[in-house]
Parts: sequence; structure tokens; C-alpha cells
Amino acid sequence: MSRFGLLLCAPYAIFLLVCVGIVSLAGGDGASQLAFLQLPIAGQLGLAQALGLGRVIQFLSWPEAYGLFVMPVFLLLYAVGALCERGLARRRELAPAHSGV
Repeated sequence: MSRFGLLLCAPYAIFLLVCVGIVSLAGGDGASQLAFLQLPIAGQLGLAQALGLGRVIQFLSWPEAYGLFVMPVFLLLYAVGALCERGLARRRELAPAHSGV
């Protein structure tokens, strides 16, 4: 289990929960609810649009969109953290031992 990977995932998870919580708990008009629902997956939606997948994502419900876009982000963040942690561990192993002489 990579601690650094989990550390990278935590802010995104908190941001996601805050945005969904605002939509769930606070009233408001549909436009503000839509904005808060789009915030956590805005980058992924933009990338899908740029790749020409706009018509496909147009028919997704919010739970489907979150399932499709959020999980890969968590996997990517965890993998980056795990790779960084592994690289740092290797660097520590390769560091010369300091003698007290």
C-alpha cells in the first residue's frame, strides 16, 4: 500500500465529496447544481470533448459519468504516488552510506 499514492488521492476525494455534498444538501437552482456536479470531472469531460466523444458523454447520467471518469483519476493518482514512492526508496538505497570517521 502506497502512502504517497493515498496522499495524492485524498485531496481529490475530499473535493469530490464537498462538491456532491453541496449539491445534495444545499438547495439552489439547477445551474449551480450542474456547476458543482461538473467541477470534479471537468478536466475529463473536456478531454472527452476534445477527443470527439461529446455525443457519447451527452447521454450519460451523473452516476455513470462519475463511474466512468472518477475511478481512472484515482487509479492514476495512486499509480503516480506509488511510482514516486518507489523512486524515492530506490534513491535511498543507492545513496552512499556515510561513515562516522
